[in-house]
Formats: sequence, C-alpha cells, structure tokens
Amino acid sequence: MRSPIDFNLQQLQDRLAPQLWEVLIQAAALAKQQCWHLYLVGGAVRDLLLASADNQHLLIPDIDLAVDGLDRIADAGAGVELAKLLHQLYPSVKLDVHGTFKTAALLWENDSLLAGLSIDIATARTESYPYPAANPIVSASSIRQDLYRRDFTINAMALRLTADRSAPTPQTEILLDLYGGLADLQAQQLRVLHPNSFIDDPTRIYRGARFAARLGFHFEPQTIGYFQSAIASGIYQQTARAHAKTPALQTRLKAELKYLLQAKYWQAALELVNELGALQCIHPTLTLNRDVFHQLSLLERGLRRFDPDRDFASWQLRLEAILAQLAPADRQLVALNLQLPAESITRLENLAEAESIVPALLADYDRPSQIVKLLRQYDLPTLILIALRGNRAIRRQIWRYFTVWMHVRSLLTGKDLQKLGYKPGAQFRQILDELTIATLDGEISDRAAAEAFVTRF
Repeated sequence: MRSPIDFNLQQLQDRLAPQLWEVLIQAAALAKQQCWHLYLVGGAVRDLLLASADNQHLLIPDIDLAVDGLDRIADAGAGVELAKLLHQLYPSVKLDVHGTFKTAALLWENDSLLAGLSIDIATARTESYPYPAANPIVSASSIRQDLYRRDFTINAMALRLTADRSAPTPQTEILLDLYGGLADLQAQQLRVLHPNSFIDDPTRIYRGARFAARLGFHFEPQTIGYFQSAIASGIYQQTARAHAKTPALQTRLKAELKYLLQAKYWQAALELVNELGALQCIHPTLTLNRDVFHQLSLLERGLRRFDPDRDFASWQLRLEAILAQLAPADRQLVALNLQLPAESITRLENLAEAESIVPALLADYDRPSQIVKLLRQYDLPTLILIALRGNRAIRRQIWRYFTVWMHVRSLLTGKDLQKLGYKPGAQFRQILDELTIATLDGEISDRAAAEAFVTRF
C-alpha cells in the first residue's frame, strides 16, 4: 500500500481509466476557476488505496466529490453549482439536484465509455443531529469537518484534485488523512471517528458489517464497545417511540438492510450483524440461531430453483424470513416501520394463520389433488416461508407441489372435448378440472385414458 507521502496526482491518473480521469480533471479545472478546492472522498479513495500496484485504469462506478469553498457562507451551494457547470460540458448526462443536503448527482446512463458512472458532488459540510438517529441538519463547512462526519476512518480520507501539478513535489502530494484511515487500512480494521457515532446513526454497524465481509476486515475493539454501549442504553427504542411520525432511523435502516441482503457476501455480513447484536436495532428481541441460518440456506436453494428469472426481490424474501422469527404480533408492525411493500406486510401479517392451517391439513391429505387445491390459495413466497419453517415432511410436500403437481394440466383441451361431441359451455371448466384431478391422483396417465374418463363420467 502507498504511504501518504508518495501518493500524487500522476499516480492517481495512472490508476484511473482515462475517460474517468478526464471527467475528474474537467471538474477540478472548473473548481479552480471558482477558487474552490475539489476532493475525491469516501469509498473511491479507500478502494484506490487498497488496489494492488499493478491494478491500473480502474473505472470506479460510484464517485463522491466534495467542494471546499473559501467563503463558507457565500459558497454554501458550491457543490450544486459545480455539478451544473460540469453538466454544461456533458449535457447528455442526467443531473439531479438535492438542495436540502447541498448535493447534486450526475449519471452517465447511456454513455458508451462511462455507462453507469455516477458522480455525487457535495459542498463540504458538517452535520448535527437534533436527536439520536435523526436525519442530520447540514451546514457548509471545511473538508476537515466533512471527513469527520463520516462513518469509519477508512472512508474519511480525501484526494485533492485541485493540487498544482506544475508546483514543486510537496504540492503534488494529494492524500488528506486526518484521522488515521491509512493506518486502519493497513491494519485491516474498522474504527469509528468518535464515541457518539452509533448514537448519531446506528445503521453504521450494518455498513461496517458489509465492509468487513467484503474486505475481510474486523472491527476495532473500542468501536465494538461504542456500539454495545449504544445498544445497552436503549436509546434506539426510545427514539423510535418518541419520533414515530418522523422515522428517519427506519428509513436508513431499510436502505442498509437492502444493501446488505442483496450483496454477494450477504451471509457473512448477516452473521457478523447477528454476532454483534445489531439486529436489536430492528426489534429488541430479534436474534438468529443456527436453525434460522439453515432456513436462509434453504431459501437460497429454493430461489435458484423456483425463481430462476428473479421475479421476486431476493433481499426482500431474506428479510421476510428474518422477520418471521419475531412473535406474530410484532411482524406486521416491524414491516410497517421498515416501509416494506404492501405484499410483504400482508404476507407477514397472515403468516401465523397460514402456518396453523397448511401443515395441519397437509398431514391429513393423502391425494395430490387435495394438496394442490389447498396450496394454490397461497402465493409462492408464503409457501416458501411455510416450507422453511416447517418440518421435513411438510417441506417435502410443498417442494413436490412446486416441482411437479402445480404444473400438471388436463390431458385434453376444450378443442378435444368438441371433437368428442361436447358443445362448448360452462361444463367445459368442470370437465377439465375433473380431468386434472384424475391426472394428479394417477387415475389417468395418457390421452386414451382421459377420453375414456370423459366418456364414462
């Protein structure tokens, strides 16, 4: 890994894809014209420092830039202004402005060289929290304060893009590491910047778990202590009750859960979250044991087999399987707080009733047609949840329904019935249903037997 002394603009240029470097240089030139400093900040800096020396021409898809103006009041909207100026150079890209947080985003949606590139530009800012876990109040500030408001030290470094390349060598040193992020990268550890970090935003523990699983890092011991103290204080539950109508925490929590549960390394991240007791941020009683992780493994197998086209949001079904561990009375409330889609809320609300009906009836049924009539009343995700949480016999019957029985159809069609001399009418549906039942139950197995069945009955 490079030291802060020998990381300069030339080395940054060598690391980045030429088309991305060109955009950043254009942005830096525009910032210089306004007498602003421009910094590359956040995860891109971390990933550039972690990349191996021979890993060149990186096209990082998510770029965060911070503008540090000399006049804090006059330059409060510098980030948005710079984004608008850059948009004039790239008029085909999409520009979104978020005035509340003094940020703007440029998205290269259909560019042949930069497709999918997203650049967020913000005024360097500080944040204050009116109460624990609230949305922050933002005000313009310096790059030092901007970095201090971030989650972990490894994400609190910056690369100055407006450094003078023609100046003596010291001026080309561009890495700004005020809080020991480089040392933590080298130690492969995650460390928060201040003791109240998890009071301000408890979802940082979920973000940290993702970083740990993705990078192979560990939490620094004092950071774990800060989080455990925040959990033990009960501040999250108190905040949720006091500010139920402004659920800032729940909104961020849902976003972090989605990022975690849709990542390739979601299982390792979830195991770490569970080990740290961080699921208490969702509900005070929520914890996962080996049986639950086994259920989640079964869910993966089920999704691969029964939803190959990915019609269902896999992260959402994983979350539903997790929330199903709560007491039935708590499932719907937590799903509502997390602002899950209506179908998820309804599914979790009705799961207890379905679990009381379906297994009991399946234990009594011995004909496939009875099982099909019962199970087709429920959607596929509900049946998956019942199967995951049921015994092996119940799971086998539902799996058989998915793989075989739900696909069985009558061996004859309406046209076949007309050829046999029947006139079209309401009785066609009854005849075809009876043929399907007989096929399911093994009473008929080929076309000749189906025609004989119709003639006989």
